[in-house]
Amino acid sequence: MTKTEARKLKAFTINRIKRMEKLIKEQQKKDWLTVQELVKEYNISRKTFDRLRVKGLKVSQPKRNGKILVNRNEFEAFLNQ
Repeated sequence: MTKTEARKLKAFTINRIKRMEKLIKEQQKKDWLTVQELVKEYNISRKTFDRLRVKGLKVSQPKRNGKILVNRNEFEAFLNQ
């Protein structure tokens, strides 16, 4: 392998690592969370989530009897009230 080829390979690898890190960060900061993800990330119980929902936390449930989704920004704003 020549120096030029090695340099190109190194640049390619570095760029690929940067792209993968960016994708990982984007996935970690999703806007909509399922109840399980929310409970795990904010370290609250499901019962606490249900109480917050009764108190007025807005959730989205696109399909009847489907997944319950919570907007991260709305949840944090609700907690800061």
